[in-house]
Amino acid sequence: MLDASLTHFQSVFADKFFVVPADQNYFLARFTKTYGLHAEFWWQSLQAVEKVLKAGLILNGVSVKRGYSHDLERLWDKHLQTFGDLSVRSLPKPKALGDQHWHNRPLSHFISRLNRMGHPDSRYGLVSYTNHAGDLFKLDKLFFELRRRTIGLDWIVGKGWEDDLLRPFYGQPYRNVIEQLPNHQIRKERIPTGTLATVGTDLEDMYYAWNFAFPRTEGDIEKPAPPNVAPAFPGFRNSYLYLLWQDLNGKAVTHDMQGKVGWLLANVMVGKEAEIAFKKLLNNQ
Repeated sequence: MLDASLTHFQSVFADKFFVVPADQNYFLARFTKTYGLHAEFWWQSLQAVEKVLKAGLILNGVSVKRGYSHDLERLWDKHLQTFGDLSVRSLPKPKALGDQHWHNRPLSHFISRLNRMGHPDSRYGLVSYTNHAGDLFKLDKLFFELRRRTIGLDWIVGKGWEDDLLRPFYGQPYRNVIEQLPNHQIRKERIPTGTLATVGTDLEDMYYAWNFAFPRTEGDIEKPAPPNVAPAFPGFRNSYLYLLWQDLNGKAVTHDMQGKVGWLLANVMVGKEAEIAFKKLLNNQ
């Protein structure tokens, strides 16, 4: 990963640390909304929007290491300043959606509600919530638009890595892609796959299936379990931060390495201990 260009390095780490988990938050937000887990919907929604906002900012020269935390309104204000004419300032109602499911209020109103009801304290039942008919549809549009902007606006298409779908834009800045291809996602969406029928037919089956601690019926225990429940080989995944450490460890530190890792440490909160360890490694201590 250290052999890549600086922009490619930045893009990959923004993707792994922000966009990938944002995709998971967004999926869970839609799932919880669909099944009426409303407080969790607001928390997952805030997490999804927060992460794609942060990804867009760090790739356009703004550090999100300090001063933002989960404050969506502060992140939003910085997004408006940074992206200017290409910032997301309004959300048009989907043509196929009935008027009764869309409130024509400023986007800032939805951001404020999302910031308030998705506050981390909502995880402990400390925050009240109120639902509007169009909340899910506004989240969909907002996440879609912000996710499109998780790229350096002035980076050059085709420089640093290839993208066959964008060959007509080679040599142009990514801002042209955002302006001219309004339905294009620069990054592939990560959508979970599988059947909801795995656990049963009802939502409560999710709670009781293979649950030896909270038994309901013998059938819940005896039904065939998918591999993820009790796999023969549980599996693992190394974080990209760990992989970066492994890539650096034992190598002679170059100016290029210092620039890439220095950018990461200056822009992303990686944890105090990890930051100290990386700085010592870069300084050959």
